[in-house]
Amino acid sequence: MHDDPTRSFDGPVTAPAGLPPGRDTWGDFRLLARVGHGGFGEVYRAWDPHLEREVALKLLLPGSVNGEAEYSAILREARALAAVQHANIVHVYGIDRHDGRVGFWTDFVHGKTLSVLLEAQGPFGYREAALIGLDVAKALSAVHRTGILHRDIKTENVMREEGGRILLMDFGLSALPQRLTGIAGTPNYMAPELFTGHPATVASDIYAMGVLLYHLVTGEYPARLSGITPAEAADAIGKRKPLLDVRPDIPEPFLKAVNMAMEVDPAKRFGSAGHLAAALTESLGASVSDNASGPKAGPAPRRKMLFPAAGVAAIILAVAALAGMRSESLRRWLHLAGNQTASVVPANVSDEFLKAQDLLQHSYKGANLAAAVTGFQQVLQKDPSFALAEAGLGSAYFGQFRNSRDPKLLDQATEHIDKALQLDPNLASPYVTQARIAAMEGHTSLAMQQIEKAISLDPHNAEAYGSLAEIYKANGRLNDSFTALQKAIDLAPDDSRWPLRLGSYQFGAGNLQEAVRQLQSAISLAPDNATAYFDLGVVDMQLDKLPEAKANLEKSLALDPYFDTYQTLGTLAELEGRFSDAVAMYRKAIDLNPNSYETWGNLGSAYLWSGAGKDKTGQAYRKAIEIAEAERKKTPEDARLLGELANYYASIGNKTQSSIFVRQSLAFSNDDPAITYRAGETYEILGQREKAIPLIAESVTRGYDLNEFQRSPELASLRSDPAFQAALVMAKTPKMITMQTAKQSEPRSITNGKH
Repeated sequence: MHDDPTRSFDGPVTAPAGLPPGRDTWGDFRLLARVGHGGFGEVYRAWDPHLEREVALKLLLPGSVNGEAEYSAILREARALAAVQHANIVHVYGIDRHDGRVGFWTDFVHGKTLSVLLEAQGPFGYREAALIGLDVAKALSAVHRTGILHRDIKTENVMREEGGRILLMDFGLSALPQRLTGIAGTPNYMAPELFTGHPATVASDIYAMGVLLYHLVTGEYPARLSGITPAEAADAIGKRKPLLDVRPDIPEPFLKAVNMAMEVDPAKRFGSAGHLAAALTESLGASVSDNASGPKAGPAPRRKMLFPAAGVAAIILAVAALAGMRSESLRRWLHLAGNQTASVVPANVSDEFLKAQDLLQHSYKGANLAAAVTGFQQVLQKDPSFALAEAGLGSAYFGQFRNSRDPKLLDQATEHIDKALQLDPNLASPYVTQARIAAMEGHTSLAMQQIEKAISLDPHNAEAYGSLAEIYKANGRLNDSFTALQKAIDLAPDDSRWPLRLGSYQFGAGNLQEAVRQLQSAISLAPDNATAYFDLGVVDMQLDKLPEAKANLEKSLALDPYFDTYQTLGTLAELEGRFSDAVAMYRKAIDLNPNSYETWGNLGSAYLWSGAGKDKTGQAYRKAIEIAEAERKKTPEDARLLGELANYYASIGNKTQSSIFVRQSLAFSNDDPAITYRAGETYEILGQREKAIPLIAESVTRGYDLNEFQRSPELASLRSDPAFQAALVMAKTPKMITMQTAKQSEPRSITNGKH
């Protein structure tokens, strides 16, 4: 849960600091390193032997909990907290007593606390602080609904995980010892009423949130309250430094949110964490120039309207005449950009702007995004006040970021989107891009509000509905995502992106025939889109239409020789039993991307079944293991990666490592049928069919690809095993599966040559 590097668990572990000599355990847990300590106890990085995973173990000081009544109260609260599932909360797994100490264990989060980040980089910008506060407030709201309080919100208890997710730690539990002594919290964050003996409440948690936000944007506290008497605390709070005096550049909505959270009178604070979250969301729509007390910027340049009283249709015709262009092109542009009459395309840049917009719409070609960036930049050189060009540039930079994950590109996208809204706050398209960025960062509520804003400004914006579908899908609302995408298709029937995306979503939902229909529609609109042919080829494979799949994948390859297309053609060749062809495809994929452990693993499998010999097979599997082990250090709980490692180790005869990883993959799998299937296949390779049968039967009955199962040479013997057929009956398989006869299998690996 703290700023510790990952380490191996294979060697001897010396007793961590703070433990008596020779002590390196607590109950069944192995204590690997002490990573934190304070007045309540100590935090250890520990190994849970039951789940075979790393955890953060918090041990309260001896004597902190006295008697069964106190322990029962703590246990009830821990159980209530463990039941709360929220993306911004560190999950509690258990609580127990050993050796006279109460301890509880949670996820071990690899990241940095806000206090560490604040010390390293200085005060945060208000937007970043508001986004962090929004996530913390959402987490706080989720737990308040269960009747639990936090009591110790501070920068040390908020973690930014590697990858950017914000996590609030130690809900309720961090303050257990303080609670029992009547003291709740860290003095600099404590609400005034707590100093006079009043109990902690939702309002006192809200106050601490206000201090947290203040501290993030200033690096200071509104009042220093540590080590002073209640009377001195009241005086210090009355003289606290206003946020505006420290940061006069902060916009008014953010100031109001912080000040209201820190009201001395609890009744004047936000009524809930949800209300604070709403205020922070509102503040994210503000610019620095909104601050009435700070320096005022002049009014944003507004484009002169040719026909102020005209409707959209009249303006389309007017601009078409002015620019010498077809009205159809402008209609398409207005659908893309948001058809607000305040932002008419200037005649001197109309051709360049529409060309850049067209490149952005056809960004499935890799070079088009870069060309769109150049096009929008050229437009802005001629007309720096053209808001729609700023919006287009921001969207293009975001597209490049999605492809490369270069953080500089995300910063550039945000910068140009903000400029677009400063030039014209009534544009829909910048809000769409803001929503996509927020959704990518996990800020679902903010993303939804920004999409709603875009749609309110332009109810006919296909981009908004396409992005709304992305948000719905990310939150498991598949039917709503289908509806939103159909709306986008209706609004922009000539835009191939929406049927392409709908086809992909339908495929993910198992609606294969509808996926085919949508993907064929996308191809008819954009016959040069390699992705559409690729997706259609994958759907054909699921439908067991292998010749059609091969034709579509080869069309995709001709348009864009992407490594994943070679990889998929290799898989197709294996399904058809053409193992030498599979080897050739995987080799070509590796030439394009030599760092894919999956491709090396697939190559090992193809070598094995093609009879290439155990030297080549072993080299491929060992290369897959080398790459996958390096990845495991970055993502030690990736169930799919662990499952692949288990399979590779089994294939080279390392039963010990394979058994460890297959159990771990199942522990982290969240019942994913693909991971269950891979685990079953691994157990079959290990010769443990009694474990393989129930896993394979479960995955097949839950919808795992029947084609792969029926054609897999690994599972030929298992398919005909009466015990497996009985397991299918027990699992109530929804469809008949044609069994293939084969000999009973023996353990298979390249070391013994058994297939």
